Amino acid sequence: MMKSFKQFLSESVNISGDFNGNLYINGSESQSQSVGESFLADLIWEGNLYRIEVNGRMISKEELTEQLQDEYPGAIVHTIYPSTQKNTNITKVSRYHPSKLEWI
Repeated sequence: MMKSFKQFLSESVNISGDFNGNLYINGSESQSQSVGESFLADLIWEGNLYRIEVNGRMISKEELTEQLQDEYPGAIVHTIYPSTQKNTNITKVSRYHPSKLEWI
């Protein structure tokens, strides 16, 4: 059965959050859900341009460059872009292919 417009308006949902990435629905902290951040970064590694997608809070280019050295020694981060996607885990890596003018 579908609710009437009046019933729909009489319901209330309170949504709040904190700076730790927690989302609270109806004021209940026991039902919290983590809201993750993600961002994209362009980096040069072994002479190639890569775009990576990283889950976690957005950090500076210098911090990301330091964190990448174990997996990508010598990598240099050039640009960081905010993303609309969802702790720091690389989820996608694409290499720019200049002759095709696309990310592969």
